[in-house]
Amino acid sequence: MYVILNGKFVEEKKAVIPVVDHGFLYGDAVYETMRTKDGELWMFNEHIRRLNASAKAIGIGIRFRELQIREQIYELIKKNKLREARVRVTLSRGSNGFNFGSAKSPTLLIQASKIKFPPRHLYEHGVSVVTFDIQRPMPKVKSTSMLSTVMAYKYAQKKRAYEALLVDDRGRITEGSISNVFFIRKGKIFTPKKNLLEGTVRNFIIKKAKVKQTTIKKRDLPKMDEAFITSTIKGILPVTRINGRKVGDGEVGSVTKALMDTLF
Repeated sequence: MYVILNGKFVEEKKAVIPVVDHGFLYGDAVYETMRTKDGELWMFNEHIRRLNASAKAIGIGIRFRELQIREQIYELIKKNKLREARVRVTLSRGSNGFNFGSAKSPTLLIQASKIKFPPRHLYEHGVSVVTFDIQRPMPKVKSTSMLSTVMAYKYAQKKRAYEALLVDDRGRITEGSISNVFFIRKGKIFTPKKNLLEGTVRNFIIKKAKVKQTTIKKRDLPKMDEAFITSTIKGILPVTRINGRKVGDGEVGSVTKALMDTLF
């Protein structure tokens, strides 16, 4: 497999980034994960807009043209002989000493690998999630500084759950460690409003369906009839248990099924 590192094809196992790169030393980097659908990059423009916004927010100050990145991604997909691909674009401040105010030599890495979807039975029967008290720093920035979400995901694994839902210091559900989350109550769809990374699929669903963005407290979870998590790779994945307790009747609900059938 190949990657594109600073504009050049490199074998993945031979790709090298300096140990003084800010991405390695400080997590001073941003990234986007996207996918192809029927061989075409799905929601590509939305991902690049967010990459640019994240880079601007941390002061890297580089704006990529959509065509420039798109062409490189397709070249890499072809080079790796992939039919459908999971693509990650990572941008760090590069080797920049103690200068955090500019990006003289940024590092740009593009990866493309075979896409791997969750097993079909998880879409048919749903997954189990747990709650975890932690907050993502700078939630509007898709940063590689992911220690908080890594700890949440490790907790989910320890509890033999598929995902962890983050809970802030006011008891509010914000998002999943690697996903966004939606709930259904009496046929109405809700999703957390504040202190979260707004995923591209989350925003897609909000545009396509009647969704209310609101405060959802941890104590509200037992009242929910249905739930699902979303991400670029997973699409919509039903949640049937939270903290070991059934969501509704413990089956994939009708509203979730309708959204899955209509949107994906």
